Amino acid sequence: MWKIEKELTNLYNYKLLLKRMKADPLLSINKSLHSIRIPVEDGGIKEGVLLQFSDTSSGVKAELFGERVSKEAAFYQVNRIFLWERPLSKIYDHFLTTDLAPLFKCFAGVPLALDFELYGCLMKTIIHQQLNMKFAYTLTTRFVQTYGEQVDGAWFYPAPEKIAGLSPFDLQQLQFSKRKAEYVIDTSKLIEKNSLNLKNLTYKRDEEIIQDLTSIRGIGPWTAQCFLLFGLGRENLLPAGDIGIQNGLKKLWGKDHKPSVEEIKERGKQWSPYASYAALYIWLSTEFPDYCLF
Repeated sequence: MWKIEKELTNLYNYKLLLKRMKADPLLSINKSLHSIRIPVEDGGIKEGVLLQFSDTSSGVKAELFGERVSKEAAFYQVNRIFLWERPLSKIYDHFLTTDLAPLFKCFAGVPLALDFELYGCLMKTIIHQQLNMKFAYTLTTRFVQTYGEQVDGAWFYPAPEKIAGLSPFDLQQLQFSKRKAEYVIDTSKLIEKNSLNLKNLTYKRDEEIIQDLTSIRGIGPWTAQCFLLFGLGRENLLPAGDIGIQNGLKKLWGKDHKPSVEEIKERGKQWSPYASYAALYIWLSTEFPDYCLF
């Protein structure tokens, strides 16, 4: 067995990060140990490596434990997911000069964390379209547990070719609507045929990616923006049409109605170049409404 240690800033709020991630039933999180299993695939070998956080006298320590996959592959995957190179202190200081200062003081140090894989992120986002959060997670859990694979407690999403070979009827048995089943299967077929190369999207600008994805049946702006945010980790992404964002700002701004997309975009200019973190902290305010006293 091998171990990797990574020292993080003392601003790194791993406890609230894991609490937020625990909303997804597919994630294997141990609350008392502050740990999570991360799916890693390396040369055809799959392993659920263990990531554990702890406090130190100088900050926060992250320890990564594994055995079958290489240390290099595991660290690359975990570093990509948790974006450890992002300047959290700089981002925090930036927002203290904006109207979101109360949120950043309250939820200080909660980092942006990505979904574990690009294909899984896109499938999850398509499945979650226009559903309440509880049923959305129910559907993704059924999808992955039926067609994916669990290794060392970590769930791996199924391969695109496996889903491409399904019929809409197969997914309807999991309570997918016929149309959503078609979206998931048809998009998987595009990926299988390499008509849609998710890795290549990482080299494109946000606008190009949104254009590419929204040209696919069943993928709208919200889905494309969520993929940019939680698949690719883009820093300056503001999904102004998201209901959670609108409800959070309604409360924060003391309005009696949800702000319009145009108003959010206009007032949100002050959040650039870290608008993605603005979105995250606004969502936090709706998910943990009793966490802050303001």
